[in-house]
Amino acid sequence: MTGNRSTTFLCAVAAVALLHFGAPFFIPLLVALLISFALSPLVDLITRVVRARVLAAAIVVLTFIGLLAAAAWTWQDDVVAIWGKLPDAVKSISKSVQEIAQKPGPNPVAEVKKAAQEIENIGTGAPAARKAAPAAAPAAASSISIWQLLWTGWKSVAAAAAQIMVVIFLVFFMLASGDLFKQKLVRIAGDKLSKQRFTLQVIDEIDSQIKKYLVVVLVSNVIVGFGTWICFRLLGMEYAELWGLAAGIIHTAPYFGPAIIAGASLIAAFMQFHSWAHAFLVAGATLVVATLVGMVFATWLASRQTRMNTTASFVGLLFFGWIWGLWGVLLAIPILAIVKAICDRSEDWRAVGELLGR
Repeated sequence: MTGNRSTTFLCAVAAVALLHFGAPFFIPLLVALLISFALSPLVDLITRVVRARVLAAAIVVLTFIGLLAAAAWTWQDDVVAIWGKLPDAVKSISKSVQEIAQKPGPNPVAEVKKAAQEIENIGTGAPAARKAAPAAAPAAASSISIWQLLWTGWKSVAAAAAQIMVVIFLVFFMLASGDLFKQKLVRIAGDKLSKQRFTLQVIDEIDSQIKKYLVVVLVSNVIVGFGTWICFRLLGMEYAELWGLAAGIIHTAPYFGPAIIAGASLIAAFMQFHSWAHAFLVAGATLVVATLVGMVFATWLASRQTRMNTTASFVGLLFFGWIWGLWGVLLAIPILAIVKAICDRSEDWRAVGELLGR
């Protein structure tokens, strides 16, 4: 019994290490898998017209890339304008915080600094009212050349472009192959009809779970996007349409996406209105929309469609976010849905499926 537990523990550690160090392989594969699941119904529809699945897959993939390029071209001026305001935003926020800190009367920032200094004096045995130490000499400027910075940036851009190309080709090949891999997996399962039926049931369940999850994500993201756009228009925010689009897309990352939008809109609103009250009102509006849609509607719809336990889903988000960062947050729920579909069909792992289920 002890040996089995030790083996299970070592296998779990090895699996975590494999997922962590194999991120450059697993992340593009899973992203391409999700995109292919989302686009496969459209490919099936076009295949009925053109009678060639490869041609239908090429049409869908090229159309998808064209729509993304058109969106980027349409919004590029607004994105560049917002990006150009960032230095002024940093200066304006810093100036505002300094003005708040220098106001007469009880100052929380000054009180915290004073308390920290007193604690330090007590710990070192120094008198409470000693003079501040002279400021240290500024550190020497870094000797990194501009060519090194350009080379580092170019490597990052090249790596990102390579990953995008890998995802595009994987999506095309998955869409063009259709049910080929499903048929091969059924054949590999063995000659016994029971094993083939089990494999086919697991594959169909995985397909159903992922498609239901994608429907939930699409519906909730569209509602968040429109809700954010309407709230920002009513509050007088600039680029309300762009903020709605960004909120809808980033909402794909549960919990973390709305926090990013709230922080970014807080800074943008302060830059536009020069009022912290108005800025917090704008940020609060994004959180209200995301909470109503994500916590109420999306959670209810996801629990009905994917039959996932909300607590287990959040633990999965933390786990895969720890391993893969933002990509882990985006991919956690589909991975858990796949694991649940497999465990529900296996006698040895049914307890895990029960734990993940609602």
